[in-house]
Amino acid sequence: MKSFVILSIVVMALAAGCVDKGAQPGALVAPDFTLQDMSGKIVKLSDQKGKVVLLEFWATWCPPCRAAVPGLEQLHKAYKDKGFVLLAVSMDLDDWDEVRSFIKEKGITYTVLKGTDVVGEQYRVRSIPMTLVLNKEGRIAKRYLGMGNDEDLEKDIKALLQ
Repeated sequence: MKSFVILSIVVMALAAGCVDKGAQPGALVAPDFTLQDMSGKIVKLSDQKGKVVLLEFWATWCPPCRAAVPGLEQLHKAYKDKGFVLLAVSMDLDDWDEVRSFIKEKGITYTVLKGTDVVGEQYRVRSIPMTLVLNKEGRIAKRYLGMGNDEDLEKDIKALLQ
């Protein structure tokens, strides 16, 4: 049993590190979705065309996700008026009161969406945090698995905003 658990963890870790090796940056169109934000407002990804979008798949129970919040908040505040949108897709999937409480506690001002299993599958979310940076045409320019580096994210965002 112990060997099975270890093997399962190794396989999941390797699968989480898989990316589309053959695809050139900007070649893959981000799958469209329609999700609710925490107040019930409908947000459609395709409505963000013309803007640089950072999609952050996360959950309140994930320590690296929690640690990323201050850097994401800084990026949001610095670029929100320059054609940048940050959409944080919560993969908590059930306890929205806890997510709302977390948003309030951390002072999050960017949009937090209620994720679904369908959207998780569309984006092949196998581990969190997972961050995607989309160009103005809605194509995936960068994909980060695990906690991203704020400097790299900012560099990506600045380059795509130009």
